[in-house]
Amino acid sequence: MGKVEMLDCTLRDGAYIVDGKFGRDSIAGIIDMLSNARVEYVECGWLKNEEHDIDSTYFSVPKDLLPYVKRDTSVKYSLMIDYNRYDVDKLSESEGYVDFIRVVFPYGKIDEGVEVGKKIKNKKYGLMFQLANTLKYKDSDLIEVCKKINEVEPYAIYVVDTFGAMYEDDLDRIVDVLDKYLNKNIKLGIHTHNNRQLAFSLSIQFINKLKNEDRDIIIDSSLCGMGRGAGNATTELVSSYLNKKCNKHYDLDNIMDAIDTYMTYYEEHFRWGYSTSYFIAGLYCSHVNNISYLLKEHNTNSKDMRAIIESLSDEERLKYDYDILEKKYIENQNRKVDDSKNIEYLKKEFLEKNILIVAPGKSVIRNFDLVEKYILEKKPIVIGVNAIVDKYKKYYDYLFFVNLLRYKYAKNKDLPYFENIKKIILSNIKSESDEDIVINYDHSIKTGYKFFDRHQPPPRF
Repeated sequence: MGKVEMLDCTLRDGAYIVDGKFGRDSIAGIIDMLSNARVEYVECGWLKNEEHDIDSTYFSVPKDLLPYVKRDTSVKYSLMIDYNRYDVDKLSESEGYVDFIRVVFPYGKIDEGVEVGKKIKNKKYGLMFQLANTLKYKDSDLIEVCKKINEVEPYAIYVVDTFGAMYEDDLDRIVDVLDKYLNKNIKLGIHTHNNRQLAFSLSIQFINKLKNEDRDIIIDSSLCGMGRGAGNATTELVSSYLNKKCNKHYDLDNIMDAIDTYMTYYEEHFRWGYSTSYFIAGLYCSHVNNISYLLKEHNTNSKDMRAIIESLSDEERLKYDYDILEKKYIENQNRKVDDSKNIEYLKKEFLEKNILIVAPGKSVIRNFDLVEKYILEKKPIVIGVNAIVDKYKKYYDYLFFVNLLRYKYAKNKDLPYFENIKKIILSNIKSESDEDIVINYDHSIKTGYKFFDRHQPPPRF
C-alpha cells in the first residue's frame, strides 16, 4: 500500500466549540506536543476575514501563525478556509509559515472551489480540497470532480462525512470511484464525524479499503474527538491503531500529555461527542446547527426533534434557517383541538378567584411555611406547574403541564394521585381530552420571547 499519514485538526475543528479561543499557551502547547508525537500534519485553525487575536485559532494571514510554531521540525502545518468566506487575495506568496491550505466547499460548488484552489496554488501554498457532504455525490458527480481536481493537481482531496451519515458501503462506493479516476499522485484523505459512533471504524474501513492500492492516504482526527456536534475520530485511537496495524511510530506519551495538559479543561467546560440529538442529525443528513438551535432554544426532546427534522425538506436540512425551524417547531407542538368548552370552563372556575402558581424549584420547598400560610389565609386556587411537589399535594387543585417529559415523569412518580387530580394540559402533550382539560398549545405561548417555550428536564423532588 501507499504511505499512511495522520492529520490532527483539534485546533481547527475544536474552534467551533470554543469560538477559536483556545488561548496562546494552549495553541502553542498542543502544536508542540503533536509535533513531538510525530503526527505528520497539524491543522492550526481557520483563515478568516478578521484581525487575529493572539489567543485565537482564527488567523487573518498565514504569518499570524509564527508565534505558535517551530520550523525546525518535520511536521507540516495547515490552515482551512471556506471557499466563499475568505478573501484569498489577502494572501501573499507563501513565506513558509504554513505548508498547506485546505479549501472546503459544498456539493454543487466544485467550480468555485477549484478556482479558489488555483489562486492558492499559484501563491506557492500546498493545496488540499475537502468535499463537504461527500455522501451526496453520485458516481457521475465524483467522476466529474476527479476530472476537475486532476487539472489542478492538489496535494490531497478528502472524503468528508459531514453529517456523520455514512455506512461502510457508502464509503466503499465513494472510495472506489475516487481511487479509480483520481491521479495516483494525489493523496486521498478522510474526515469522519461521530454522529452514529462510526468515525473510528470508518477510518479503519478507509485504510483497509486502500491498503492494497498504490495511493498515499491521510486520516483526520482530533484529540478526544474534539469538534462540532458529535465530534471526530480521536487522535489517540487513530494513532494507536496505525502504530499497531500500519507500522507507524507515533509517540503516544506526547499525545497523552497533550490530553492531560490541555484537553481536560475543555472536556470539563464544553460539550461535544455522540448524543441522541446528533444521531438524529446523522440520520437525516441535517446541519448540526439545526440540532443546536432546537436544544438551546427549546431543549427539544428526542422524539419531537426527529419529527421536526424529518418535516424539513432535504435542502432545508442542509442549511440552518432558524425562521423555518421555529415555524416547524411550533407546527409540531401545536396539535389542534377544539378547546372552546375547556376555555369557558376555566374562565368560570377562575373568575374573581385568587390563583397561586406553584412552579418547580428549590424555593417552593425552602419557603413552604410561608406559602402554606398564604394558602390557608387566602384560600386560592393552587395550580402546580410541570411537577408534583410532595409537600403541596394536599393543596393542589390543578396540575398544569406544558412538557411531555415532565407529564410522563409526574405520572410515573405517583400514578394514583396523578389520576385523581384535575389536570390542564397543552395539546403538544395530548390531543384527546379524556378526563384532562386540554388547551391548544398556541393559545398558551407567546412567540418572540427568548425562552417562550424552553423545556427543562423533570425536577427530582
